[in-house]
Amino acid sequence: MTKWKRAIPNGTHDILFEQCSLKVDIEQTLRGVFRSRGYKEIRTPTMEFYDVFSFNGIDEEKMFKFFDHRGRIVVLRPDMTIPIARVIGTTTTTLPLKVTYSGNVYRVNTSLKGKQNEVTQTGIEIIGVRSLRAEVECVISAIRALQAVGINDFKIEIGHAKLYKLLKTYVEMTEEEEKTLRTCIGNKSYSSLRQFFQNISSHAYMEEIELLKSLPRLFGSIDVINRAKEMTANVAIHEALEEIRIIYDIVEQLGYGEYVAVDLGMVQNIHYYTGVIFRGYAEQIGEEIVSGGRYDTLMEQFGSSQPAIGLALQVNQLVRMKYGSNEALRPSEEVLIHYQLSDMERAEIVAETYRTKGVVAELSPYELLDETKRYAREHRIHTIIHIEEDVHVYEWNSEWVQKEGDDSGTNTNSIDEREIVG
Repeated sequence: MTKWKRAIPNGTHDILFEQCSLKVDIEQTLRGVFRSRGYKEIRTPTMEFYDVFSFNGIDEEKMFKFFDHRGRIVVLRPDMTIPIARVIGTTTTTLPLKVTYSGNVYRVNTSLKGKQNEVTQTGIEIIGVRSLRAEVECVISAIRALQAVGINDFKIEIGHAKLYKLLKTYVEMTEEEEKTLRTCIGNKSYSSLRQFFQNISSHAYMEEIELLKSLPRLFGSIDVINRAKEMTANVAIHEALEEIRIIYDIVEQLGYGEYVAVDLGMVQNIHYYTGVIFRGYAEQIGEEIVSGGRYDTLMEQFGSSQPAIGLALQVNQLVRMKYGSNEALRPSEEVLIHYQLSDMERAEIVAETYRTKGVVAELSPYELLDETKRYAREHRIHTIIHIEEDVHVYEWNSEWVQKEGDDSGTNTNSIDEREIVG
């Protein structure tokens, strides 16, 4: 009965020490950026009723389901946007409204392939604004947030949900065939796409079919908008393409052109998107770090017909990127205080002096100085403050060396960091 007590479920992982601190720091930085731009914080339960998600494009097989004490089906939330739509749609709130959130979502990835079943997202939602101002605000907010955590080598790709949704209507196919087509286009699998259309009967709408076939190739600079327009006279498609152009041009005028690109073959796996959609990638990592888009019909299901748009930053991926850099792994300034129990009050005074200067100050768990030195080396702490009658400083330089002239006297009530470290 206890054979799994030393293991954790597939698709989850423990986050320890420096990596855990880094994750918390990234979340706090993202929250700070969004709050400074006027977003109000919101939190929703980790558990929700199954009905909240069952009609919103989340595959049933992707949800972790169980029963509450009354036999109702409950799920671990597989999405952050839908619960926020539930809250705003069922609450009397002044609109428009900008909200930010941070929390974990849970989706079953049976094949995994490096993906996690539990991921952390920090994101934003703008509710009650139909103007493209909201799209631009989302893109700029994401760019500034990524810059704030020290990530600069990335692209946020702009697409439009209407392109695929409109074009697929010109192909007669089953629901299962539509899933295959969506996967081929989303994965930019040209050979699979060719094979797919070989098995589909010809259709009268040749312009639209050719554009649909070309979607995976239409990505990159703003020039792909013109290429797509030349392929069809469809007014609705031209309107969608023009929305992408306007957003791209404004972001470029604001000085962020290097961070954006166009991808007309972008297909979001969640079906509630109705307009412009986003997906962001960085050079160092293959998985997306940003995703989102406009969802103008979602809130109708919760009793409030409101336009809305949002995006999420994938915190787990940002941690992977930063944790792999030398900068993220560089030890913070830290000292270890060695003392006897009779000198604990003095030790706390010295430690607090360092803490007020932004230095991590830890009291040694050991009574013997040699054990304290071993502990410091194992934890990559390069400075030891030894409190005896006087205060001594030891620094690591291939061995522990006591600094000359570092006696600071016994009056630790008025001690200063410069007096300790000389």
